[in-house]
Amino acid sequence: MPASPPPESPAPSRRERRKLEIRTRIYGVARDLFSKQGFEATTVDEIARVADVAPATFFNHFQSKQALLGLMTGEVFKTLHAMTSEHLERPGAADEKLRAFVSSATQGIAASRGVARDVLLEFMRSDATPNGPHPYLERLFEPFVTLIEEGQAEGVMRRDHDATFLAQMAVGMMNSAITNWLADPDYAVEAGLIEAAEFALATLAPMRAEPSTLSTLSTPLGTQNPGNARKSNDGD
Repeated sequence: MPASPPPESPAPSRRERRKLEIRTRIYGVARDLFSKQGFEATTVDEIARVADVAPATFFNHFQSKQALLGLMTGEVFKTLHAMTSEHLERPGAADEKLRAFVSSATQGIAASRGVARDVLLEFMRSDATPNGPHPYLERLFEPFVTLIEEGQAEGVMRRDHDATFLAQMAVGMMNSAITNWLADPDYAVEAGLIEAAEFALATLAPMRAEPSTLSTLSTPLGTQNPGNARKSNDGD
């Protein structure tokens, strides 16, 4: 007998639709205000006023202003993951894909500078996995490993270390710009990220063989530095 179709979920009631509409409106207003003026400068009363609800209604939907920021943190990291997939996993040269990713990330920061830093600070505050990488970070890190493996196969990235180690070093370099920004809100993080990415790419480039010191030791005596030869003759 053919399997019967799964039962349809009952349509949400008018009351449930109204609750969802209010919650969505509060969240959207909070996100806009955080982006424009920052998390600390925005109050619950202001969010409620712009959303056209009473402060008590705000607390019926969200435990605190911090809870809103926590939801935005998850949203931002999902966006970052989508960005890594878009730029790092598409066809093309490995170095150019990394540049495209960093360019997109800096544009995102510039567009929402007021809340991006607060979101990152909230992410660090709420990280509950001190003994291992946060699940969000694991999802963001894996495409970098794949990217470097591609670069190694193409011959445009060094192969004296495995891709995982090189990805850790490269991501660490770029993360240094983020760390500087978290410590100093006036730090030019967009320029810092681009500079760090270029430094990482230079570090990932294939190593050139250094001139052998044996070549200098095997130089014929007739081609020694004339100054040294004169000193030798003067001493005879």
